[in-house]
Amino acid sequence: MPALFLSGTASAAPTPGHLLHYTARLHGVPLLDISFCMALSGTTYASTLSARTLGLLEFLVHGRSEAHVEGTIDGLHVKPGAYAEHGRLSGEAHSVMIAYPGGEPELREMSPPLEKYRLPIPGDQRRGAMDGLSAIVLESLVATGTGACQGQALVYDGFQLRRATTHTAGTEQLQATPRSIFGGTALRCETQSVMLAGYLKDKPVPPQARPRFSTAWLGRLAPEGPMVPLKLSFDADVLGDIIVDLDHASETSGCTPDPASSEQQQ
Repeated sequence: MPALFLSGTASAAPTPGHLLHYTARLHGVPLLDISFCMALSGTTYASTLSARTLGLLEFLVHGRSEAHVEGTIDGLHVKPGAYAEHGRLSGEAHSVMIAYPGGEPELREMSPPLEKYRLPIPGDQRRGAMDGLSAIVLESLVATGTGACQGQALVYDGFQLRRATTHTAGTEQLQATPRSIFGGTALRCETQSVMLAGYLKDKPVPPQARPRFSTAWLGRLAPEGPMVPLKLSFDADVLGDIIVDLDHASETSGCTPDPASSEQQQ
């Protein structure tokens, strides 16, 4: 296991969690295989997300990635303690490690260096930011505790900084299909995300800074369980919407990085 994955940041003992598997499609064509794990206790959380390209996208870019975070819970607030991500896209490896001394994000490791492709991210702009996995955990906590998904978060992954604003758009009845296992009532949460910093150098800024939109349908897989993402939709510009369906779910004893994932990405 790479040194950048530090187990035990938030808790020494594994916390029972939920392991969710999704397939992302564009116009019905599979693009990504995604596994998401979330483990919550009263005071701690851990989450892991791994993704790999499928089909034609696999042939074109051959992408693999895995991210992991551990942190603490205070009511309906999350405080990340350590975040790490590593992967490979089109033959180039990347990795990032973020610590949160005093509750603020501090970049500890990054490859390739940000300045190779992107404009710098001022330290004062990322004050109060959290990683994307912690933002998902936060959305789940708020939805579980309040039945709504109102809120705003600064999301920072080392490469870019975004402001995500989410609001409740009612409830919907989802139907189980050959692609999706869930049927029942779901809370519809709509999010607007705007890039604030970390723009790509070789592209004009205005198109990168325009708002991007996504929708998440949250619900319970068990009567006493947390609200989790059951289906997602992402704006993919002129290509249409990327639809992410939940096709498998199980319980797990904690969320930890997969030691084999590093070998698979070589």
